[in-house]
Amino acid sequence: MSGDPPPSADEQRAIEAVQQALRLVCVSLPHLAGLAQLIRITPSARVGTIGIFPTGRLVVNPVWFTALERGDATFVVAHELLHLALQTAQRGEGTNRRLFNCAHDYIINDILADALGCPVPAGGLDWPNARELAAEALVQQLAQRQRASDDLSWRAWGAGAPAGPDNAMTAALRAAGLVGPPGSEADQDGDLLADELEQIWFPSTGRGELTEARRAVEQAAVRAASLDGLRDAVERLLAGAGENATGQRLAVYESLRTACAPPWELALQRWLEGATAGVRSYLRPSRRAAAQADVVLAGRSREGWTLHIVLDTSGSMEAQLARALGTIGTFCESVNVAEVHLLQCDVEVTRDEWVAPEALVRYEIAGLGGSDLSPALLHLAEDPAVEHAVVITDGYIDYPEEPLPYGVLWVLTELNDDFAPPYGARLLMPPVPSDDACPRRRTHARHR
Repeated sequence: MSGDPPPSADEQRAIEAVQQALRLVCVSLPHLAGLAQLIRITPSARVGTIGIFPTGRLVVNPVWFTALERGDATFVVAHELLHLALQTAQRGEGTNRRLFNCAHDYIINDILADALGCPVPAGGLDWPNARELAAEALVQQLAQRQRASDDLSWRAWGAGAPAGPDNAMTAALRAAGLVGPPGSEADQDGDLLADELEQIWFPSTGRGELTEARRAVEQAAVRAASLDGLRDAVERLLAGAGENATGQRLAVYESLRTACAPPWELALQRWLEGATAGVRSYLRPSRRAAAQADVVLAGRSREGWTLHIVLDTSGSMEAQLARALGTIGTFCESVNVAEVHLLQCDVEVTRDEWVAPEALVRYEIAGLGGSDLSPALLHLAEDPAVEHAVVITDGYIDYPEEPLPYGVLWVLTELNDDFAPPYGARLLMPPVPSDDACPRRRTHARHR
C-alpha cells in the first residue's frame, strides 16, 4: 500500500473535476478514450496550472483547475491527452524540447478549437490554422521569434502570447503562493513534463513501473491515431456520399463506436481479462477432470481460447444486442479469442453456433419469444471445458436457482433492481437512447 497521505478536500475536488473532464472528453473525442483510461491524476501545487508526463501521470494545480468552467476544463484535459496521442515527447527528441512542446500547444489548441467549436480557454496559446502547419515548421518560426525578443516565457496555460503578463487568475494564484514563479522548472518544460522530473518528484515510483506505464501510453497513442483516422474517414464519407452509401456509413460508425470503449465496456473488458484462460498448469485441477478423480488434466493454453455467450433474445433487447456483441467482438480479437460459442435463447435454445469474433458486429438474431435462459445455461454446464460465460439480458428472465459450475457475467441492458441472482457478477450496460419516452411494457416472464 502507498504511504502517501490522503488527498485534501481541495485535492479531492480537483481529482473529481479531472475525472469528469475525462468523461466528457471521451464523449466529444471518443478516439481518446483508451488514453483517458491510462491517466493517473496527481493534484499538486508544484505546477502552476497543469502538466502531463509521457507515462500518463497528469499533475494539476487544484486551485487553478477547479476554478475552470466545465467546458474549459474539458478542453484543457483534452489538450493534455493530445500531447500523448501526438507523441509530443517522442517527436520532440533531438530538438529544442521547450519549443517543440510550444509548437504542439499551438497545433493542439487549434485542433480542439475546430473540433469542439469553441475558442481556446484559460489563456492558452492560440495560433489560428496552426493545425495546417508541420510542428517542425512552427518550431523554426518560434525560434526566430525567440531570437528576436530573447523571450522564453511561452506557457501552455495562463499566457496567450510570448512575453504576455499573468492574467488575473494566474497573478492571484502566484501571489497566494499556489503557483511557482515564472521560469520555474515545470514552466521551463512546458505542460509536457520530462521523464527525469517525474523520477525526482515521485521517487517512490520504480523505474520499471514508469517504463511499463509509458509503453502502455505509447500503444494507446497508436490506437488513438488510427481511430482518429477512422473518424476523419467518417467525416469525408458524410460530406461527399450519396444515399447509396448508407450501409457503408453505418458500418464505419459501428466500427468507431465499438472500438472506443465507454465506461461500461471497460468494466466488461476488465472482467473478460480476468476470465481469459491462461496457460494451463497442474497447480489446480481442471473441471474436465471432475468425473475422473484419479486423473489430473492440464488446462488449455491462452492461445485460441473460446468465449461462451448466452443471448436473451426477447424483442425488447434487439437494439442493445448489436452494440454489446460488437464490443465483445472487438475485445475478443484483441486478446486472441479464436472463436465465440454463441447460444441464443428465449424459452429454448434457438441457435447454438460457433462464430469468429469479427462476425459478431453483424450477427442475425433469432427467437424474440419469452425469456427463460435456463436451457442455455444448463446446456453449457454439461460441458466441463466451459469455465466462464457472458449472459446478455435485460434481467426479466428465469434462470437456474443453483450456482452454475462456471463463472457468469450478467450484462444487463437496463437497470433492474429485481434481478438479483445468487451467483455471478453483474454489469449494467447503458441503454441506447430512444425517441420513445415511454418505457416498453414487459410481457415476458420475470424470475421468481
